Amino acid sequence: MLGVLLAAGASSRLGEPKALITLGQKTLIERSLQVLQASLLDKVLVVLGAQKDAIRNIISQEPIEILESQDWPLGQGSTLSECMRALAPRKEAVLVMLVDTPFVQEKHIQAILKAHLEYPNQVIISSFQGQSSPPVLIPYAHQAKLYDWKGDKGFGPFWKSHPEICTWISFEEEYRDLDTVEDKKYWQENWEK
Repeated sequence: MLGVLLAAGASSRLGEPKALITLGQKTLIERSLQVLQASLLDKVLVVLGAQKDAIRNIISQEPIEILESQDWPLGQGSTLSECMRALAPRKEAVLVMLVDTPFVQEKHIQAILKAHLEYPNQVIISSFQGQSSPPVLIPYAHQAKLYDWKGDKGFGPFWKSHPEICTWISFEEEYRDLDTVEDKKYWQENWEK
């Protein structure tokens, strides 16, 4: 099982790279990698684009693979599509996490992996108090459906157009990503020290 962390965006709404924002003693990129690595995935791959050199400097000691996106300026959908095509030869399930979801914990990844064992041919989608969101586990058989994904769209249109191949797992935690200055302030004020 391969864990993929999407950390390529320029964060235009926030005005600074999300991956480099610090919560407590760690940047979001470090925190996200810690969650994925603690989940006992076989390998972890980070997709970089904007600020790739600064992010590389932070994660240079980590035992991870890096994919440098060429399509990152076109948006998350294009980056995801590029990543899925690059990983196609591996023919393995992929768990995709976003760098701007600080509410995601190891227990969420473990629950997704457990659901995958029960439903190996289904796309496993997280639902945080009813808000569908990554982390998302995509079996190899369904990855080609994302090869032509374009622009800045996330996963929403994917599961809306393919509900028959999707299984949702519900979590109690509230969905609140880090997209705006207000989100950053919220997370920095409410982060557990």
